[in-house]
Amino acid sequence: MNPSPRGLPPRIYLRFVIPFAVVFLGAMAYLVAQGFGVGGSVFGAGGANAASQDAQQRVEGGPPPAVMLQLQTLRARIAAHPNDDVALTQLGDMYLAANRFADAIPFYRRALAANSHNVAAQAGLSEAQQGLQDSAR
Repeated sequence: MNPSPRGLPPRIYLRFVIPFAVVFLGAMAYLVAQGFGVGGSVFGAGGANAASQDAQQRVEGGPPPAVMLQLQTLRARIAAHPNDDVALTQLGDMYLAANRFADAIPFYRRALAANSHNVAAQAGLSEAQQGLQDSAR
């Protein structure tokens, strides 16, 4: 087998590329899972702790623990910086996603008071007001 004029022969090249690709993709999957707060396995096995948390959520209701953590983080951020239009908009978005339109509107208004050019807050406010009107019908 003649090596190509440029690079390594395929049998040597694949010995380096395949292990590197496996390690790289595994590391990227781990980082994405950590960044998005995803737990468990792609096969559905989340472990005993995840199973007990899921059972507790079904009994008590309410948002999942990851959402509660994000809510607490945003509230703390707003308490430290009351004019943080990004945090206010994100909190409004969370209420909007939960169809709690009346709760979302004040956060969007505060975000727009802090930064009148915040397009996400403008869109969220409009959507929350429309949702509130639709739910009143």
